Amino acid sequence: MDAIKKKMQMLKLDKENALDRAEQAEADKKAAEERSKQLEDELVALQKKLKGTEDELDKYSESLKDAQEKLELADKKATDVSYPHPFHHRPSTETTRSLCTGQPGLLPNSSPKLC
Repeated sequence: MDAIKKKMQMLKLDKENALDRAEQAEADKKAAEERSKQLEDELVALQKKLKGTEDELDKYSESLKDAQEKLELADKKATDVSYPHPFHHRPSTETTRSLCTGQPGLLPNSSPKLC
């Protein structure tokens, strides 16, 4: 009879231990599911932020492209303009001043006035 009581007590103890492990496993599962949900929400927020950043990059890339095209056009126009100076440089301020005032300057009298 004592052997049966001991066996019953061991089975009861095993059952309690199994129930405790099951409760702990259930709590761990719930915590993992909450963490998973939290990470999924964070992922959605980061994807939304990435989309906004990519849109911004596209916008600024387009602005940069437009600005570069305008710069190239302005540079081409500036290069295409011909000046009376033989090397296509703009006359210096002193040369321009002397041409405009009629005083002898660095260029011969036959050069066109820039005033």
